Amino acid sequence: MSRHIKPHRWADALAGHVGDSERAAMRRHAESCTACAKARDRVGRASDTFPVIKEQESPELPWDSVRTRVNWAVSKERREQRAQPPRRNVRELVWAALAITAAGGLAAITGMAPIGTPVVEPDPIASTPRPSVMPAPVKAAPTAIAGLVNRASAGDVMIDGARPASLFDRRIVAGTVIATGDGRLDVQFGDASAFALGPHSTLDVRRFDSEAIELAVDGTIDVEVAPRAPGQRFTVLAGEHAIEVRGTQFRVSHEASSTTVACRHGLVAVRDRAKGTALVGNARSVRVATGASVDDTRVVPLSVDELASLAAATPMTLPVWNAETLLVTSAPLEVTAAGAREVRVDGIEIGVAPLRVRVMPGRHTVEATDSAGRYRRAGWIDVAAPTAGAKPARLVVAAEGGSAGTGIAERRRQLRAGIDHAGLARCTRSIAKAGLTDTYVQIEISVDATGAVGFLNVLDTDLPSATASCVREVLADVRFKAGAEATWREKIDL
Repeated sequence: MSRHIKPHRWADALAGHVGDSERAAMRRHAESCTACAKARDRVGRASDTFPVIKEQESPELPWDSVRTRVNWAVSKERREQRAQPPRRNVRELVWAALAITAAGGLAAITGMAPIGTPVVEPDPIASTPRPSVMPAPVKAAPTAIAGLVNRASAGDVMIDGARPASLFDRRIVAGTVIATGDGRLDVQFGDASAFALGPHSTLDVRRFDSEAIELAVDGTIDVEVAPRAPGQRFTVLAGEHAIEVRGTQFRVSHEASSTTVACRHGLVAVRDRAKGTALVGNARSVRVATGASVDDTRVVPLSVDELASLAAATPMTLPVWNAETLLVTSAPLEVTAAGAREVRVDGIEIGVAPLRVRVMPGRHTVEATDSAGRYRRAGWIDVAAPTAGAKPARLVVAAEGGSAGTGIAERRRQLRAGIDHAGLARCTRSIAKAGLTDTYVQIEISVDATGAVGFLNVLDTDLPSATASCVREVLADVRFKAGAEATWREKIDL
């Protein structure tokens, strides 16, 4: 075999379409022919890829679009050829012109278009496309706001004409009407936003949502409002006057004879029905008699005492605000005292006892002022998470100085004798197993002449919270006989 072997014969040989004798001859030729050997190897490598290609899916070709493009190209050429006028000689053109002229004259006489004349349709009148009318965006309804009571001082409070069983479980919403007796009520409704309704006052929450808040007051209300978002309005209605703010702390006192607005910081606008306006800024106030017009000439500076009064009346706010979460995670703490004592809880002044305040579950330290105005530790108390029917945590601040010492020794002996040591052992069993021993608890206790325990406060201990609460319950179960009144402090080693 002197001539080179064609590549397709190598493909046939690899596919098994060549006889054995011919395949042997081709192999012997490739051993002596470098070119054919290279062709055989090249065809062999290509053949190896055929099984892989066979297993793959065939590509999708847009046959419809290809056919359409070919048809369009051919049709375009035909249209262009059809549009070219046929070539005519000069004699034919002259006779055609004469025929058209005669036909035009006949059409002028008869009012008809000449026969054979193509009817030309008039061009359509161009018009500006009408823009599609987009529906006006639907304005989302404002989100309702709910407030919660954070603090309540002693005195009657009525909501919607009734005394609520629990002020701290009640949501303050639009339509709520609050009336106070001798007490004061603090309601928070947002981050750093709250109001405090003063004694002998009435508040009608007319609107309470994300767009507008309208509070109608008869009496005194202290307000602290965080800066409002664009489009939000906060208005206090006091008789014929409206007080609108953007972000500030202020007080409105509305009586039958006049309305007074005092601003601690920020800016408030006071308006009347005749559209008179007075702007009251930092440390300023305005007093307007009923029926008189409002103007800036009535605005006067506040005195130092008036500023201090406004600062003390700042409504109480919690640092983390979420109404729904606080309803299930916070609880009231009641602090009572024998006299008017300033009280601090966890180092924060909360007002004059007796009062109730919203706190988070856990151990809280309570302090109260003495006769010199110094804060002294009154005890600590564990507040549990709210549960249905549970009584609020309560701590009683002892009278300063306590009772005469003549009855303390006897009452102390009765306390020591009446302690249930088995009960104390049950309380401390878990920590004893953990190796925690030599613990103690210091209490302050008051017993009246009938032997009833007035209060029992834990002042100090090294016990865990749950263990200390258990020990307190055991000590509170001690029974005393009738005798002298006594208030004293006792340290009990466990």
